[in-house]
Amino acid sequence: MIINRDLRMLKIAKQISMLSDYTHVPMGCCIAIKNEILSVGCNGEKTNPLQMKFDKFRNFNNPKSVIHKQHCEISAISKLPWYVYENGLNLQHATIYIFRQYKNTHTYACALPCPACRKAIEQVKIGRIVATVENGITEIRI
Repeated sequence: MIINRDLRMLKIAKQISMLSDYTHVPMGCCIAIKNEILSVGCNGEKTNPLQMKFDKFRNFNNPKSVIHKQHCEISAISKLPWYVYENGLNLQHATIYIFRQYKNTHTYACALPCPACRKAIEQVKIGRIVATVENGITEIRI
């Protein structure tokens, strides 16, 4: 069930998406537990070794020719603070909010995680995904 906190966090993810240097499809996300934001990220033109690690789950026809440009989910996961791991913080109670909208409109676009990002989200054990889709907002429990 989508609540007001989810809408506030998606608004933050929208603001983060405006920082993206990937002009084709700017996306943003934030990882939060309740009202505490743990990390934010946007997609970009730069490559990321963590993205390369998880891109094997995307089943490319020619994986050697792929440029592993950073997705917003991978960006946020790679920026999780050390205390999350150091203190064994349970990310099962965390939510990752993913935002995307069509260019030159205020209409939501599909921001569901690709197979690589979904695997990364599962690996760090984030318990919930809230993402924009064409007809609104969706929630996925993991």
